Amino acid sequence: MIFDFHHHHKTPDYKGVYNKSINEEFFPEFFSIGLHPQDINEDWESEIEKVHIAAKAPNCLSIGECGLDSFVNASIEEQIKVFKSQIVIAEDLQKPLTIHCVRRYNEVIMACKGIRIPKIIHGFNKRETIATQLLQNGFYLSFGASLLNNLSLQKIFQQIPKESFVLETDAADISIEKLYEKAAMIRDISIVELENIVDYNLKTIFRW
Repeated sequence: MIFDFHHHHKTPDYKGVYNKSINEEFFPEFFSIGLHPQDINEDWESEIEKVHIAAKAPNCLSIGECGLDSFVNASIEEQIKVFKSQIVIAEDLQKPLTIHCVRRYNEVIMACKGIRIPKIIHGFNKRETIATQLLQNGFYLSFGASLLNNLSLQKIFQQIPKESFVLETDAADISIEKLYEKAAMIRDISIVELENIVDYNLKTIFRW
């Protein structure tokens, strides 16, 4: 089955995990919910409570996207506090974390030390040394539109262990089918084999 790990498509029967906003009135088959670093404000604690309540739904598959970002207004100290509060929710509900990270990989790794739930870096498009560091610390990598044209990223994707990745469209104007086709070509396997690999990883992440 072709499955989009992280998307923004408002189509009820679309196969994937919809990135739902905290106050959004759209209810897809599967969703994730979290407080993004760019949305942190002085009222973040009440927003986190909304996340906790919404995340109890059986069709909420993941907490996020949440994480750390060098380019948002909130201080890194406040971001870490908000991120850790969502790690607590994820651990409480035994649901994986969908992580947004921009130039804060060391801090994300430190914040996630010792947690036993799956941790997925969404939209990964960084260099090989960062990929290696993340994989060594037990993170999954979710690859998106950058995989289509970024040659160095394609090399990383070609070489990483098959049990360590999923695929996503995020907000890009591409089809998940096209991404699967490219991913299969990069790894020199059939689309069916790729589907089986991703399906196995999704079952591990979501405990299906």
